[in-house]
Amino acid sequence: MPAIPRQSELPRLLRQPRSFARAYWLPLAMLLIGATADAITTYRNMRMYGLGIEAHVVQRWVSQAVGIHAGVPLAKLIQLGFVLLVAAWWRPWTPWLLAACGILYSAAAVSNYFLLL
Repeated sequence: MPAIPRQSELPRLLRQPRSFARAYWLPLAMLLIGATADAITTYRNMRMYGLGIEAHVVQRWVSQAVGIHAGVPLAKLIQLGFVLLVAAWWRPWTPWLLAACGILYSAAAVSNYFLLL
C-alpha cells in the first residue's frame, strides 16, 4: 500500500509549487485572505487581552515562546503548512478543502473581531 495515494497533489505542491498555485489560485486566495484576517484579529486580541484569550493551544505556546509579534504569524504559517499538506493529499478534494479552510479562517476572524467565543 503506497504512502501517498495515486491521486495526490503532494508531488506537485512540493516539486512545482507555482504550478500548484496556478491550478488552485481561487481556493488558495480564499485561504490566504481568511488566514490573514484570522492572524490580524488574533494578533489584535492577544495584544489587547493577553495570551489567554487565544483558544488554540499551539498559537498560545508559540506566542509565549517567541512573543506575540513573531508568534502569531509563525503559528499561522505552521497552520497553513498543515492545511496545504492535508488538502494536497488527495486530488479530488484539494480545492474544496482549501476553500473550506479559507471560510473557516474567515469565520474565526469574525469571531475574534466580535469576541463571540
